[in-house]
Amino acid sequence: MKVIFIQNVPKLGNFGDIKEVADGYAKNFLIPKKYVLPYNEKNVKYVEQIKKNLEAKYQREQDYINEVKHNLEKSSITISVNVGKDNKIFGSVTKEDIVEAIEQQVGYKIDKHSIKLDQPIKEIGVFSVDIILSSKMFPEITTVAHTKIWVVGREKNK
Repeated sequence: MKVIFIQNVPKLGNFGDIKEVADGYAKNFLIPKKYVLPYNEKNVKYVEQIKKNLEAKYQREQDYINEVKHNLEKSSITISVNVGKDNKIFGSVTKEDIVEAIEQQVGYKIDKHSIKLDQPIKEIGVFSVDIILSSKMFPEITTVAHTKIWVVGREKNK
């Protein structure tokens, strides 16, 4: 029986593949599990339409990730911290602080695990931070945004 795969099946076929399989295997296993559709013109057009929609979604997602990257790279994120004598920071600037600042200043929600920061920032200055941006729908769409973080001090009120 000739079938069209509508899901990736390991060691058998990928989405959109057209293959010949045993009649019983197709009718008793592949079709009920919704791995394949019987080969006919209607189903071929259906699978082609799904492919077109997926390609359009993929392109939109890639454009969005690139837009976020561009906006993060052109933005300077400023984080104000309390300082004492000699501009010594109370505490440190962590990934959570950076995520909160990005959300407030740029408007994007970023997962704290996507921020590459080896150690919390414990001094005032300008720091370059890498943010890994990836798509939840298409994991192969991944890019890194290089963002500047400004850590500025403010006098702690007594």
